[in-house]
Amino acid sequence: MSDAAVVSLHAHASYRPDLGQLARNQLAAARAAKGLSHSEFAALLGTMLGWPVGAEAVEAWETTAVPPGDVLVAAELLVRQGPPAALTDGGARDALTQIVGDRFADLAGVYTSRAELQAELPVTGLFDTASDIRACGLSLNMLCQTIADARLREIIEEGTTLRCLFLKPYGRFIAEREAEEGYPEGRLSALTAMNLTIMQERVAARLSPEASERLQIGVYDSPIRFNIFLIDQLCVAQPYLPEVRGVDSPTLLIRKRRPSGGLYATFDQVFSSLWEGREAE
Repeated sequence: MSDAAVVSLHAHASYRPDLGQLARNQLAAARAAKGLSHSEFAALLGTMLGWPVGAEAVEAWETTAVPPGDVLVAAELLVRQGPPAALTDGGARDALTQIVGDRFADLAGVYTSRAELQAELPVTGLFDTASDIRACGLSLNMLCQTIADARLREIIEEGTTLRCLFLKPYGRFIAEREAEEGYPEGRLSALTAMNLTIMQERVAARLSPEASERLQIGVYDSPIRFNIFLIDQLCVAQPYLPEVRGVDSPTLLIRKRRPSGGLYATFDQVFSSLWEGREAE
Protein backbone atom coordinates (compact mmCIF):
# COMPACT_ATOMS: atom_id res chain seq x y z
CA MET A 1 0.00 0.00 0.00
CA SER A 2 1.43 3.37 -1.00
CA ASP A 3 2.05 6.10 1.52
CA ALA A 4 -0.60 8.82 1.61
CA ALA A 5 0.05 12.38 2.59
CA VAL A 6 -1.88 13.54 5.64
CA VAL A 7 -2.66 17.23 5.74
CA SER A 8 -3.12 18.74 9.18
CA LEU A 9 -5.67 21.50 9.46
CA HIS A 10 -3.63 22.92 12.33
CA ALA A 11 -0.98 23.80 9.80
CA HIS A 12 -3.44 26.04 8.01
CA ALA A 13 -4.17 28.80 10.46
CA SER A 14 -6.46 30.52 7.98
CA TYR A 15 -8.86 27.56 7.77
CA ARG A 16 -12.33 28.30 9.13
CA PRO A 17 -15.21 25.80 8.86
CA ASP A 18 -18.37 27.16 7.28
CA LEU A 19 -20.59 26.84 10.36
CA GLY A 20 -23.54 28.36 8.57
CA GLN A 21 -23.41 25.71 5.88
CA LEU A 22 -23.02 22.99 8.50
CA ALA A 23 -26.18 24.27 10.23
CA ARG A 24 -28.06 24.34 6.91
CA ASN A 25 -26.94 20.79 6.17
CA GLN A 26 -28.05 19.65 9.63
CA LEU A 27 -31.55 21.03 9.14
CA ALA A 28 -31.85 19.54 5.65
CA ALA A 29 -30.67 16.16 6.98
CA ALA A 30 -33.30 16.28 9.75
CA ARG A 31 -36.09 16.93 7.25
CA ALA A 32 -34.82 14.17 4.98
CA ALA A 33 -34.69 11.74 7.92
CA LYS A 34 -38.36 12.44 8.58
CA GLY A 35 -39.24 12.11 4.87
CA LEU A 36 -41.23 15.35 4.91
CA SER A 37 -41.84 18.19 2.51
CA HIS A 38 -40.83 21.74 3.46
CA SER A 39 -44.40 22.58 4.46
CA GLU A 40 -44.88 19.40 6.51
CA PHE A 41 -41.59 19.92 8.34
CA ALA A 42 -42.45 23.57 8.92
CA ALA A 43 -45.73 22.57 10.59
CA LEU A 44 -43.95 20.21 13.00
CA LEU A 45 -41.29 22.80 13.78
CA GLY A 46 -44.04 25.28 14.57
CA THR A 47 -45.57 22.79 17.02
CA MET A 48 -42.24 22.39 18.77
CA LEU A 49 -41.30 26.07 18.81
CA GLY A 50 -44.67 27.56 19.69
CA TRP A 51 -44.64 30.04 16.81
CA PRO A 52 -45.62 29.69 13.14
CA VAL A 53 -42.98 28.48 10.71
CA GLY A 54 -43.49 28.76 6.96
CA ALA A 55 -42.28 26.41 4.26
CA GLU A 56 -40.35 29.32 2.70
CA ALA A 57 -38.41 29.83 5.92
CA VAL A 58 -37.43 26.15 6.05
CA GLU A 59 -36.29 26.26 2.43
CA ALA A 60 -34.25 29.41 3.11
CA TRP A 61 -32.65 27.86 6.23
CA GLU A 62 -31.54 24.92 4.10
CA THR A 63 -30.07 27.01 1.26
CA THR A 64 -29.10 30.59 2.07
CA ALA A 65 -30.01 31.71 5.59
CA VAL A 66 -28.52 30.36 8.84
CA PRO A 67 -31.16 28.50 10.91
CA PRO A 68 -31.52 29.81 14.50
CA GLY A 69 -30.28 27.67 17.35
CA ASP A 70 -33.77 26.87 18.68
CA VAL A 71 -34.80 25.67 15.22
CA LEU A 72 -31.85 23.26 15.12
CA VAL A 73 -32.69 21.94 18.59
CA ALA A 74 -36.34 21.46 17.58
CA ALA A 75 -35.28 19.63 14.42
CA GLU A 76 -33.09 17.28 16.46
CA LEU A 77 -35.96 16.57 18.87
CA LEU A 78 -38.24 15.75 15.95
CA VAL A 79 -35.72 13.29 14.54
CA ARG A 80 -35.44 11.56 17.91
CA GLN A 81 -39.22 11.48 18.34
CA GLY A 82 -39.83 8.92 15.63
CA PRO A 83 -42.55 8.90 12.94
CA PRO A 84 -44.61 12.06 12.44
CA ALA A 85 -47.76 10.15 13.48
CA ALA A 86 -46.30 9.93 16.98
CA LEU A 87 -46.70 13.68 17.38
CA THR A 88 -50.17 14.06 18.84
CA ASP A 89 -51.52 16.96 20.89
CA GLY A 90 -48.71 16.42 23.37
CA GLY A 91 -46.12 16.00 20.63
CA ALA A 92 -43.78 18.77 21.73
CA ARG A 93 -43.66 17.44 25.26
CA ASP A 94 -43.30 13.85 24.05
CA ALA A 95 -40.35 14.70 21.83
CA LEU A 96 -38.57 16.41 24.66
CA THR A 97 -39.38 13.75 27.23
CA GLN A 98 -38.21 11.02 24.88
CA ILE A 99 -34.65 12.32 25.18
CA VAL A 100 -35.05 12.51 28.95
CA GLY A 101 -36.63 9.07 28.91
CA ASP A 102 -33.72 7.62 26.96
CA ARG A 103 -31.43 8.87 29.71
CA PHE A 104 -33.68 7.98 32.64
CA ALA A 105 -35.15 4.61 31.64
CA ASP A 106 -38.60 5.72 30.39
CA LEU A 107 -39.19 8.27 33.15
CA ALA A 108 -41.44 11.03 31.78
CA GLY A 109 -42.23 12.92 34.98
CA VAL A 110 -41.86 12.97 38.76
CA TYR A 111 -44.49 14.48 41.07
CA THR A 112 -44.39 15.03 44.81
CA SER A 113 -47.83 13.45 45.26
CA ARG A 114 -50.71 11.89 43.38
CA ALA A 115 -52.65 15.14 43.68
CA GLU A 116 -49.87 17.00 41.87
CA LEU A 117 -49.97 14.48 39.03
CA GLN A 118 -53.75 14.68 38.74
CA ALA A 119 -53.64 18.46 38.62
CA GLU A 120 -51.61 18.17 35.42
CA LEU A 121 -53.07 14.92 34.07
CA PRO A 122 -56.66 14.36 35.23
CA VAL A 123 -57.57 10.72 35.64
CA THR A 124 -60.46 11.01 33.19
CA GLY A 125 -58.01 12.15 30.54
CA LEU A 126 -55.78 9.15 31.20
CA PHE A 127 -58.61 6.61 31.09
CA ASP A 128 -61.04 7.96 28.50
CA THR A 129 -59.20 6.77 25.40
CA ALA A 130 -57.35 3.79 26.91
CA SER A 131 -57.75 0.35 25.38
CA ASP A 132 -56.16 -1.53 28.29
CA ILE A 133 -55.99 -0.57 31.97
CA ARG A 134 -54.30 -2.66 34.67
CA ALA A 135 -54.24 -1.51 38.27
CA CYS A 136 -52.89 -2.93 41.51
CA GLY A 137 -52.36 -1.37 44.90
CA LEU A 138 -54.32 -1.05 48.11
CA SER A 139 -57.82 0.46 47.70
CA LEU A 140 -57.36 1.78 44.13
CA ASN A 141 -58.98 5.10 45.01
CA MET A 142 -57.71 6.67 41.79
CA LEU A 143 -60.01 4.25 39.97
CA CYS A 144 -62.95 3.84 42.36
CA GLN A 145 -63.25 7.25 44.02
CA THR A 146 -62.16 9.58 41.21
CA ILE A 147 -64.20 8.26 38.29
CA ALA A 148 -67.98 7.90 38.48
CA ASP A 149 -69.13 4.29 38.27
CA ALA A 150 -71.35 5.22 35.33
CA ARG A 151 -68.34 6.53 33.44
CA LEU A 152 -66.37 3.38 34.28
CA ARG A 153 -69.16 1.31 32.77
CA GLU A 154 -69.13 3.48 29.66
CA ILE A 155 -65.38 3.09 29.24
CA ILE A 156 -65.65 -0.70 29.46
CA GLU A 157 -68.71 -0.84 27.21
CA GLU A 158 -66.78 1.20 24.62
CA GLY A 159 -64.09 -1.49 24.46
CA THR A 160 -61.59 -0.89 27.25
CA THR A 161 -60.23 -3.93 29.09
CA LEU A 162 -59.85 -3.38 32.84
CA ARG A 163 -58.07 -5.58 35.36
CA CYS A 164 -57.94 -4.36 38.95
CA LEU A 165 -56.22 -5.97 41.91
CA PHE A 166 -56.96 -4.90 45.49
CA LEU A 167 -55.05 -5.70 48.67
CA LYS A 168 -57.23 -8.26 50.44
CA PRO A 169 -59.55 -6.64 53.00
CA TYR A 170 -59.08 -7.94 56.57
CA GLY A 171 -56.02 -9.88 55.46
CA ARG A 172 -52.61 -9.98 57.11
CA PHE A 173 -50.87 -7.39 54.95
CA ILE A 174 -53.57 -4.75 54.93
CA ALA A 175 -53.57 -4.98 58.74
CA GLU A 176 -49.81 -4.36 58.71
CA ARG A 177 -50.31 -1.33 56.48
CA GLU A 178 -53.00 0.05 58.79
CA ALA A 179 -50.59 -0.14 61.69
CA GLU A 180 -47.82 1.45 59.63
CA GLU A 181 -49.99 4.41 58.63
CA GLY A 182 -51.37 4.78 62.16
CA TYR A 183 -54.99 3.89 61.34
CA PRO A 184 -57.35 2.04 63.70
CA GLU A 185 -57.68 -1.64 62.94
CA GLY A 186 -60.04 -2.25 60.03
CA ARG A 187 -60.02 1.31 58.62
CA LEU A 188 -58.22 0.55 55.34
CA SER A 189 -59.98 -2.80 55.10
CA ALA A 190 -63.38 -1.08 55.23
CA LEU A 191 -62.35 1.40 52.53
CA THR A 192 -61.03 -1.37 50.30
CA ALA A 193 -64.13 -3.50 50.85
CA MET A 194 -66.30 -0.53 49.86
CA ASN A 195 -64.30 0.01 46.65
CA LEU A 196 -64.58 -3.68 45.85
CA THR A 197 -68.34 -3.45 46.30
CA ILE A 198 -68.45 -0.47 43.93
CA MET A 199 -66.59 -2.44 41.27
CA GLN A 200 -68.64 -5.59 41.74
CA GLU A 201 -72.16 -4.22 42.25
CA ARG A 202 -72.17 -0.82 40.56
CA VAL A 203 -69.85 -1.57 37.64
CA ALA A 204 -69.48 -5.30 36.90
CA ALA A 205 -73.10 -6.25 37.68
CA ARG A 206 -74.48 -3.57 35.36
CA LEU A 207 -72.36 -4.32 32.29
CA SER A 208 -73.65 -6.02 29.19
CA PRO A 209 -72.64 -9.70 28.86
CA GLU A 210 -70.06 -8.84 26.20
CA ALA A 211 -68.52 -5.98 28.19
CA SER A 212 -68.47 -7.96 31.43
CA GLU A 213 -65.81 -10.20 29.91
CA ARG A 214 -63.50 -7.17 29.70
CA LEU A 215 -63.59 -6.51 33.47
CA GLN A 216 -61.65 -8.73 35.87
CA ILE A 217 -61.35 -8.14 39.61
CA GLY A 218 -59.03 -9.86 42.04
CA VAL A 219 -57.41 -9.53 45.46
CA TYR A 220 -53.96 -10.44 46.72
CA ASP A 221 -52.51 -10.86 50.19
CA SER A 222 -48.81 -10.09 50.08
CA PRO A 223 -46.53 -7.21 51.14
CA ILE A 224 -47.63 -4.01 49.41
CA ARG A 225 -44.84 -2.02 47.80
CA PHE A 226 -46.34 -0.04 44.94
CA ASN A 227 -49.56 1.42 43.64
CA ILE A 228 -49.38 0.76 39.88
CA PHE A 229 -51.60 1.85 37.01
CA LEU A 230 -50.63 0.61 33.54
CA ILE A 231 -52.67 2.52 30.97
CA ASP A 232 -51.72 1.34 27.48
CA GLN A 233 -48.14 2.64 27.09
CA LEU A 234 -48.22 4.79 30.24
CA CYS A 235 -47.50 3.78 33.82
CA VAL A 236 -48.29 5.71 37.01
CA ALA A 237 -46.43 4.23 39.98
CA GLN A 238 -46.17 5.22 43.64
CA PRO A 239 -44.15 3.54 46.38
CA TYR A 240 -45.69 2.81 49.77
CA LEU A 241 -43.47 4.60 52.26
CA PRO A 242 -43.37 4.22 56.05
CA GLU A 243 -46.04 6.32 57.82
CA VAL A 244 -47.01 8.07 54.55
CA ARG A 245 -50.39 7.61 52.88
CA GLY A 246 -50.24 6.33 49.33
CA VAL A 247 -51.91 9.50 48.01
CA ASP A 248 -49.07 11.58 49.49
CA SER A 249 -46.23 9.48 48.10
CA PRO A 250 -43.99 10.62 45.25
CA THR A 251 -45.53 9.67 41.91
CA LEU A 252 -43.69 8.51 38.81
CA LEU A 253 -45.06 8.95 35.30
CA ILE A 254 -43.45 6.45 32.95
CA ARG A 255 -43.88 6.12 29.19
CA LYS A 256 -42.94 2.88 27.44
CA ARG A 257 -40.29 3.66 24.82
CA ARG A 258 -38.70 0.31 24.01
CA PRO A 259 -39.77 -3.30 23.44
CA SER A 260 -37.98 -4.49 26.58
CA GLY A 261 -36.12 -3.03 29.53
CA GLY A 262 -36.75 0.29 31.21
CA LEU A 263 -39.04 1.19 34.09
CA TYR A 264 -42.28 0.39 32.25
CA ALA A 265 -41.20 -3.23 31.82
CA THR A 266 -40.27 -3.40 35.52
CA PHE A 267 -43.71 -2.33 36.74
CA ASP A 268 -45.40 -4.45 34.06
CA GLN A 269 -43.61 -7.45 35.53
CA VAL A 270 -44.63 -6.51 39.08
CA PHE A 271 -48.29 -6.32 38.07
CA SER A 272 -48.11 -9.58 36.10
CA SER A 273 -46.57 -11.43 39.04
CA LEU A 274 -49.24 -10.21 41.46
CA TRP A 275 -52.02 -10.94 38.97
CA GLU A 276 -50.87 -14.52 38.47
CA GLY A 277 -51.01 -15.13 42.23
CA ARG A 278 -54.34 -13.37 42.79
CA GLU A 279 -57.48 -14.63 44.45
CA ALA A 280 -60.47 -14.23 42.14
CA GLU A 281 -63.39 -12.11 43.30
